[in-house]
Amino acid sequence: MISFASTEELRCRISDEDIVECYLRPKVMGEATAMPRFIVEVGEELYTREPWLLPQQTDPILNPREWFYLGPKWVRPFQGVYFDGSWDAIEGFFVILSKETGEKIGVTRRYRLYCRNKNDDKGLMLPSEWFMREYLLYHPKFHSHALCKVTYNRPRPRRSM
Repeated sequence: MISFASTEELRCRISDEDIVECYLRPKVMGEATAMPRFIVEVGEELYTREPWLLPQQTDPILNPREWFYLGPKWVRPFQGVYFDGSWDAIEGFFVILSKETGEKIGVTRRYRLYCRNKNDDKGLMLPSEWFMREYLLYHPKFHSHALCKVTYNRPRPRRSM
């Protein structure tokens, strides 16, 4: 179910169940040929390139710093264009249940991008303001592809007291 936030602008939140059942499952099972305009299909660059270099499809119903990508599952440190980095898990897996049947239909996990300057092997990996929520089908047999929601949480200016 898609729920709409009542703010100045019309935005929506796509439920975890809808992400799995309406977009991820049909694509992995070979049933869907096209994704909605707000989901960008990419290759391994989803995990191997800096997120700000990925195509950023905008849609008026999405939050302005939120993008959806579908691609092959790949979690390893990467050597990007400007930075070296890795998507490190910051939460365990959460099971997604069907509201209708109670069946386990998917899992989700949250990652944060850690990076350092390119070729600075001695530098520390520092946390960035980029996050990824990864969605997979429940059965590990189907973990070849993931649908990921990437968000950029811009740092808020500090208020002076």
